[in-house]
Amino acid sequence: MECGTPVYLTPEGIARLERELDKLVNVRRPALAERLRRAIQQGDLSENADYITAKEEQGFLEGRIREIQTMLRNA
Repeated sequence: MECGTPVYLTPEGIARLERELDKLVNVRRPALAERLRRAIQQGDLSENADYITAKEEQGFLEGRIREIQTMLRNA
């Protein structure tokens, strides 16, 4: 989604996105950070499936956070 593109949302849609963003930032992100911390403690990251999976999930999570922030900024 482009930064300057207007996004048309109902008040309910805005509230839903705000709730999702709050959950992603305040619940899922800290939980994922803890998973990454534990995976890193396991050692060799090149063969650590838990670490690789958590890093991929982190990428999706951060992407969704940015997407919602952009949508709300342009709403």
